[in-house]
Amino acid sequence: MVAIMAAARARRVQEVMDAFRLAGATAPERARTLTALGVVHDAELATLAEEGVVVQGPQPGTWYLSEPAVVARRDRRPTRAVWLVVAVLFALTAVLVGVLVATRNSQ
Repeated sequence: MVAIMAAARARRVQEVMDAFRLAGATAPERARTLTALGVVHDAELATLAEEGVVVQGPQPGTWYLSEPAVVARRDRRPTRAVWLVVAVLFALTAVLVGVLVATRNSQ
């Protein structure tokens, strides 16, 4: 369930970034209002603004997508391979604990 929610949130974040790209709002001089961009995902927008990915433009109420910040954000995130290794180690630990408990109970 958590994975589904995380995937849905990642999709909404991507939709917000795509809206900026499609409108060409990727530099201060091309900043647009959120209404013009059609951005409605407030929580995702707030997260991107906190991370410096979405930046206020020079005119009041305008925003643009900072592509260098997008790259930095992507590079900071753990890869799927890292998450897979963590999941496998967690599963192996659970199996080992189960075997140890079963062995102790049988003695």
